[in-house]
Amino acid sequence: MNNLYPFQREGIKFAVKHKRCLIADEMGLGKTVQAIGLINELGCHPVLIVCPASLKLNWKNELERWLHHAEGEPTHKIGIINGNKWAENTEISIISYDLLKKYRQQIRAHKWGLLVCDESHYIKNEKANRTEEILGSKTVEPIQADRVLFLTGTPILNRPSELWTTFRALAPEEFGSFFQFARAIS
Repeated sequence: MNNLYPFQREGIKFAVKHKRCLIADEMGLGKTVQAIGLINELGCHPVLIVCPASLKLNWKNELERWLHHAEGEPTHKIGIINGNKWAENTEISIISYDLLKKYRQQIRAHKWGLLVCDESHYIKNEKANRTEEILGSKTVEPIQADRVLFLTGTPILNRPSELWTTFRALAPEEFGSFFQFARAIS
């Protein structure tokens, strides 16, 4: 991880200090690499990475590139969860937002060391299935993780209220209800 830019190292330091955080750097500035740096720094396992389906292979490639011993051997077993198969016996599992509900039972069977939500603006709507699968609801348990890292280059797409689900996930004690959130931002 010696090839990181200073701002990426600072992002990793910030994420190490905070069990729940958001990295909202612009596109192309290395949010993925910062998340991998956090995995390297903490060694927290197992890891669940949730991302759009189009990014699953990119995540696997980046993980394989950045998570290696000096001898070049992979340090972690990485699995991509697809529509017809759960990745067994992996330290790092990559799943798309679309498959969260299908694999709810398998996901809830784990206590994750780290949950990474890439393109976390995908969970801006509290009533959407993918938001419910990540954060939970009255009928669905939230994903259990010791640490949570949200990544997005566009934390607000249209209006500030879209940040509520992110803030609720990252600081539930401060933003337990939408009313509390609205009061805090006004």
